[in-house]
Amino acid sequence: MRDDVDGHARPAEGPVSGAVSFERDGDIALVTLSNPGKLNAISEAMWRALADGFAGLSADRTLRCVVLRGADGNFAAGADIAEFPRLRGDPASVRAYHVDLLAPALAAIAGCLHPTVACIEGVCVGGGLEIACHCDLRIAATDSRFGVPINKLGFPMAPGELQGLLALAGRAATLEILLEGRVFDAAEAQAKGLL
Repeated sequence: MRDDVDGHARPAEGPVSGAVSFERDGDIALVTLSNPGKLNAISEAMWRALADGFAGLSADRTLRCVVLRGADGNFAAGADIAEFPRLRGDPASVRAYHVDLLAPALAAIAGCLHPTVACIEGVCVGGGLEIACHCDLRIAATDSRFGVPINKLGFPMAPGELQGLLALAGRAATLEILLEGRVFDAAEAQAKGLL
C-alpha cells in the first residue's frame, strides 16, 4: 500500500504478494489474479492481498470502476488446495481460514464503494466463483466454466461465503450447484442467474 498525495491509502501498482496485481488505467482499477500453473488458484497471500487491496481501492475517490480478472485465460480455480493441510488441518484452523482470511477478502470486494466487474474467462470455480459472486457485475466468455466442486474434497462452503451465490442464484439453484458439485458452462451459469 502507498499513500497518495491526497492522503488516501492506495494499493501499490504491480505484483502484490506475487499473485495479485493492482494497476490503473485512468479512473479504472485493474485487479489481476495470477497463480501460474495452478489456474490462478487463490493462495493465502492472495486472499490477504485482495482484502487489503480492495480496502485501498474503496478509499480512492478518484476511481470510477474496479475490474477483477484472472491471468492467462482463467479467472480462478478456487482456493489453493496445496495449502489446505496447513490452513485447514483442524477445527480451529478451519474457522480461522474462513473468518480471518476469506471473509475479510469477500467483504472488501462486496463492500467496495466503486462498481466491481468480474471479467471471467476459463475456469471460475470454488473460491473463484465466490469472488465473482461478490462483485457487482459478472461478464463471462462463452467458454467459461463454473461450479463449486468443494464437496468432492469433503468440505462444505462456509455460510458467509455462500451469500453472494445465494443472492444471485437463489436457494434452489445454489443447493443444486453445491450438492451436485459439477462444473457447468456459461450458458447454464447465465440461466442460473450468475451472469
